[in-house]
Amino acid sequence: MCYGPAALHTPIPGLSGHAVFLLLVQLALLVAVARIGAEIAKRFGLPAVVGELTAGIALGPSLLGHYFPGAFATIFPPDPAQFHLLDAFGTVGMSMLLLLTGLETDLRLLRNLGRAALIASVMGMVLPFGLGFGLGYFMPAEYLVDPNSRMLFSVFLATAMSISAMPVIAKILIDLDLTKRNIGLVILSAGVVDDTVGWLILSLIAAAATHGVVRIQDLGLTVAYLAGFIILTIFVLYPFLRVAVRVATEHFKTSDSDLVLVIVITFLCAAATERIGVHPVFGAFVAGIVLHQTPRLRKETVAKLESVTFGVLAPIFFGIVGLRVNLWDLGGGHMLGVVILVACVGKLVGCSLGAIWGGMRFWEAASIAVAMNARGAMEIVVATIGLSLGILTPQMFSIIVMVAIVTSLLAPLGLRLTMPRVRMTDDEARRILASESTGAFDPTRVRVLLATAGGDNALAAAPLAFGLALKSSAAVKIVHVAARRSWWRRLLHRGSSSGSADEQIERIRALARGRSPETAQVSGDSVAGAICDEARRGCDVILLGSGDSPSIGGPVVEQVVAAAPCHVAIMKAALRAIEYRRILVPVDGSVASRLAVELALRYAEATKAELALAVLTERRPQAVGYADLSGTHIPVEVRATSDDELQRISVAFRASDIKPNILHLAFDPRSSAIAEEVERGHYDLVVVGAENRAIQHRLFFGYENERLIRGTRIPVVVVVPNLSRLGANGA
Repeated sequence: MCYGPAALHTPIPGLSGHAVFLLLVQLALLVAVARIGAEIAKRFGLPAVVGELTAGIALGPSLLGHYFPGAFATIFPPDPAQFHLLDAFGTVGMSMLLLLTGLETDLRLLRNLGRAALIASVMGMVLPFGLGFGLGYFMPAEYLVDPNSRMLFSVFLATAMSISAMPVIAKILIDLDLTKRNIGLVILSAGVVDDTVGWLILSLIAAAATHGVVRIQDLGLTVAYLAGFIILTIFVLYPFLRVAVRVATEHFKTSDSDLVLVIVITFLCAAATERIGVHPVFGAFVAGIVLHQTPRLRKETVAKLESVTFGVLAPIFFGIVGLRVNLWDLGGGHMLGVVILVACVGKLVGCSLGAIWGGMRFWEAASIAVAMNARGAMEIVVATIGLSLGILTPQMFSIIVMVAIVTSLLAPLGLRLTMPRVRMTDDEARRILASESTGAFDPTRVRVLLATAGGDNALAAAPLAFGLALKSSAAVKIVHVAARRSWWRRLLHRGSSSGSADEQIERIRALARGRSPETAQVSGDSVAGAICDEARRGCDVILLGSGDSPSIGGPVVEQVVAAAPCHVAIMKAALRAIEYRRILVPVDGSVASRLAVELALRYAEATKAELALAVLTERRPQAVGYADLSGTHIPVEVRATSDDELQRISVAFRASDIKPNILHLAFDPRSSAIAEEVERGHYDLVVVGAENRAIQHRLFFGYENERLIRGTRIPVVVVVPNLSRLGANGA
């Protein structure tokens, strides 16, 4: 085939300008109506997929086509070529939906799968599978495409009855705030088993249907290809992605390179399973599972995938499904009622018996059962595959889609009835309290970037960085930065630096508290730009040293503060410490001081350092006592630590074992009460929260803070909040 200049201007057969116009109108209508349906469903506390499906059905022959056939035929003409054009978008949406399902499938849950979850999952598949197979075997011939393929139809219907919808279940648990409960973890674990086994069975059914009849030789060949594909994903794709994701995230200059990598891998895996005779959605599902295990895949990347998929592609897919559903073909709905009854009884009874057999109480078992009964989007994907492979009639397709809608409606309603009767254990209460009290720095996931050009201030910041990330799953990232210099400047400064980049990094690495940090060396015309570029790859706080002036500042620090995508902590240290044992944090009620408190608290929790909070109050001589009568006369009131007062300062204290001393210092504009307390209290670190109040380029953190920074002899860290980041995190 020629792709020369003449070919580029040759009209594509069957793709006229009107066809493109219709396609764009159809896509716009499907997305808009699906969004309205999802919004209505969410307002009633229902999964968004229910509203999107209902909207698609309303646009199809069930409503628009029935009552306004002329308008329906104009927008959705009965032209196979036109519908195939729209269906291509649905296939992409279906594949992306299965990619996200794989990304939500944590195989580590299988390693920690409890007895209750395992038995509930097995029973929740075996009983529905058996009932579904029996239903398909005795179903009237008018519901079958080919009565001679009843065995294949029965196995397919059995699989459709036994599968659960992990994305819908996960979203319901999130909406009902059950992901931190023990019962939520059991449901997710059981859902992983259901999804994984169900898609393996479905891939074999798809392979059998592709060959027209079940031939052992062809099916065996497809199974061998499928096993080879899975082996390649484990031993070739996974190691490749561990390197490729890191390279795309840390070394590519173009933004969203890792997002492009994820989409390319998904399409290639989907194409591979399509080629070997298995449906492409299975390849997308496997790609998602492998990508979930990749440690450097950013949460921001997954969030972008979810935005595009759930906002645009999935609604198009659900809308196309709705266009295929004709409720008028169901007649009196007797068979619909039978199928829904079999689907619900199989899941509810199977999961309940399995959970009780596994040692769970009745209401716990009932909660697992009603959650696992949700079929949602996965049932719709199964029905779409069955229709495309010629296993399902349009009538049976509509029945299975209605099963997905009804079971997705029942799941949140059932959980609202059963969960209030499930007793919360003390461990659950502590876990929920901890999750709600993370503040701006989650100690288990905080990502710290330590920027250094080899100065002493960065070395002083290193113990704080490593202590802050001591309990985190993410290692500290050390970024050595150097401005790009001409050859004659490099020659002039040879021998005048404090050591090579490797030597400077090793000096910091020696303070790493036994954990191996990540390292990177960057250079460029803009040192601050290089630091911020590294931070955009995933960072919660940047730690860097200040300049050599008495105050905090310098061009690099100023530019980092102005452009940082996260919070910034700047170290000013006349003396360097290996660790910090006594920390003072001034508290004035501002967002910045709360952020400083949370940073110091996380360090103190990890290192067992002593923490004191100096709360600035107005001078009230009658309410204060003098802690020192030697002539210094600092009005100070020391109170016993109050839980209520600590929680007013920061929610992070709700789940913390650290109980700091609270010092109430009277504010006096003629002197610095904080600076005097620093000298008296023998502290070795002060953490100050402050916003940059500079009108021009030079940093300015307020007169009181500037006086403290300039006057104290101990290390001072100024924490500058990124207000947009605080809003996004809800901190």
